[in-house]
Amino acid sequence: MSRYRSSPRRMDILSPEDVEKQLAKVNAVLAENSIILITVLNPIYNINVDIIYKVCRSSGEVHKIVIFERGLVVHALVEFKNKEAAKEAKDSLHGCNIYSDGCTLKVEFARQEQLNVQRNDEKTWDFTKAESSVRKSNPNNSRKVLLAESPPAKDRWAEEEKYDGIKEFKGRNSEEMFDTRSPVMMVYNLDAERFNCQRLFNLLCLYGNIVRINFIRNKEGCAMVEFEHPDSAEEAAYNLSGAEIFGNILSFDESRKGYIEEIRNPYELPDGEKSFENFIGDKNNRFSTPKQAAKNRKCPPSKTLHFYNVPKMEDDSLMDIFSDMHAPFPTSVTWFESRSEKTFTGLVEFDTCEDACEALVVANNTEVENEEADDKRPYIMKLCFSKN
Repeated sequence: MSRYRSSPRRMDILSPEDVEKQLAKVNAVLAENSIILITVLNPIYNINVDIIYKVCRSSGEVHKIVIFERGLVVHALVEFKNKEAAKEAKDSLHGCNIYSDGCTLKVEFARQEQLNVQRNDEKTWDFTKAESSVRKSNPNNSRKVLLAESPPAKDRWAEEEKYDGIKEFKGRNSEEMFDTRSPVMMVYNLDAERFNCQRLFNLLCLYGNIVRINFIRNKEGCAMVEFEHPDSAEEAAYNLSGAEIFGNILSFDESRKGYIEEIRNPYELPDGEKSFENFIGDKNNRFSTPKQAAKNRKCPPSKTLHFYNVPKMEDDSLMDIFSDMHAPFPTSVTWFESRSEKTFTGLVEFDTCEDACEALVVANNTEVENEEADDKRPYIMKLCFSKN
């Protein structure tokens, strides 16, 4: 779902200096990967799968493409056959223009290890299952131009001019305008029978503080999630887009709304829980102080979960926590040495990434009693995805 914006005649785009600043903000610590993340700066024309394929195919065999928008920014995740092709694309495309008058590419390695494409359309495509008709490019410009063909007849801003909910961005510099995003994210394709506000919170709280969650009554499997900050919303979408949970592949899109209104009379979800929940001040939000935020690991899903804030117990007892919650059962448990005698941490591994995702959704933030201690106050078990 696109957001409509004012035309370029009524709003500034990034200046050449601002473009250079954005190109310099490449995350150099990300490991080489077969997937690259392309950020299109000044995307004044519509960007679709066919265009991204054309600019990438000269670097190697393209397997999958996923395009998504965040505010005034267009991103594309491109999965190649191997790391060598991805590195070639990263090195050769960074700083190039798709067209002579705009659409500059910032290219870096992605964090995802694989892309899940549910359908083939103008925003997502799996080239291992179907092919796209494309033409060769003919770059020729002072900044390398990747497509010599004419851009789409209508520019991106003019085509999206109809929506009057976005006011003109006057009196702001171009970098501020470029970063205008909503903290509200739409989450699609949730299992309506097994997801509720708390379980969705358990998944998304790994990436930032949650303010409110509201399930949409007339759109089954769809929820609105308001984060404290747009960066958190973007992190969640970036890491979880394409994740498979309860057999469904999740997708994300930025909401046109800037916040979620309080719902006085929420309806009842299939599991009996309420469709709306306010998480302001919730003790399980993990980014309330800089010290708390520094401890969090924002990782994409993996089949290994990091657990912490639990009492010492036998492996079987820890595994029983998951089985008692009707979550997937871990295959192994690894305990880390602890500086404290009160709380312990470690890793639990599952057969698949999907199992780990489901276990986190169900069991994250679960109360765990310490039967051996004099203090009977429960622990709150924290889970997150491990980089290992």
